[in-house]
Amino acid sequence: MSLLSRPLRLAGLMLALTPVWPVSAEPLFGLPLVCPTGSECPIQQFVDLDPGSGARDPWCGTKTYDGHKGTDFRVLSMQDVARGVDVVAMADGVVKATRDGMADRLVLTDEDRQAVSSRECGNGLILDHGGGYETQYCHMRAGSLRLETGTTVRKGDVLGLVGASGMAQFPHVHVTLRRNGKVIDPYTGLQQGQACAVHDAAGASGLLDADAMAAFTAPDQPAVLSAGFAAGAVNGNQLVETGPPKPPGIRSQALVGYIWAINLAKGDSFSLRIEKDGQVFSKQTTQPLDRSKAVYVAYAGKKGSPAAGHYRLETAIIRQGEKILARSVELDVE
Repeated sequence: MSLLSRPLRLAGLMLALTPVWPVSAEPLFGLPLVCPTGSECPIQQFVDLDPGSGARDPWCGTKTYDGHKGTDFRVLSMQDVARGVDVVAMADGVVKATRDGMADRLVLTDEDRQAVSSRECGNGLILDHGGGYETQYCHMRAGSLRLETGTTVRKGDVLGLVGASGMAQFPHVHVTLRRNGKVIDPYTGLQQGQACAVHDAAGASGLLDADAMAAFTAPDQPAVLSAGFAAGAVNGNQLVETGPPKPPGIRSQALVGYIWAINLAKGDSFSLRIEKDGQVFSKQTTQPLDRSKAVYVAYAGKKGSPAAGHYRLETAIIRQGEKILARSVELDVE
């Protein structure tokens, strides 16, 4: 996660350039990354509007944390970082500042946090869009930034690649939108420090274009990153490093089904049901969560080498007794 608290600095000095991009109206911003076909690139965190020690996303929910100044568009794992996912300009502009050369590594310990202190944004850049607007892109992949200060870019131009540099607990691009130096939530147009507003995505009236808004799901809903089969216990640290595990085979030591999800609310639970050749193999419903969770993994199954056959996983997130998201996966063990 980004703990962005200061602008990009180069050689200890802020790079300040006079905007040269002509602006005739407020820009409409697009998405900051090109999600590969068949992949998941959900938003993990939104802007924190709460001016105090608490945290509230723009819809008065929990998809943020105290002091978060941007929107985090994630990819599944470090494998996606290795393959390369393009970060693109959200609007026409001019490169105002850049930084590159920080390693991509997930922040998991206090030592990791100290190593990136004062450089939380990691590799990234700032685009000046004129009219008081600028966007800042953080946590980009080392060596991927392609533009120099002063370069003019068009909306959709590639800026670099999604990474995990700086204060990143998962691979993502963190984007901060500012207007006259004030942090703005791009989905609602609300300024950091203003009151959050309880309404759905259809009621949002922010600064994003139609394509970006069309990719936006209901703000109170979780997202499933992955669901499937594994040959043993599954945990989030493993998944964020290597991505979905290889499915078990007849020589494996176990067969389990799992679901990996983000942005869960207090009281949410998970159901997992595995059938083998139409008969129940394993079934479990987890206890309701005692608090909201940014990320959670649930799994169920059996130890021992699985018998050959056709397996089907049915898994769902349950909220207030209703299934709000469901996934099914099938596997042939031979």
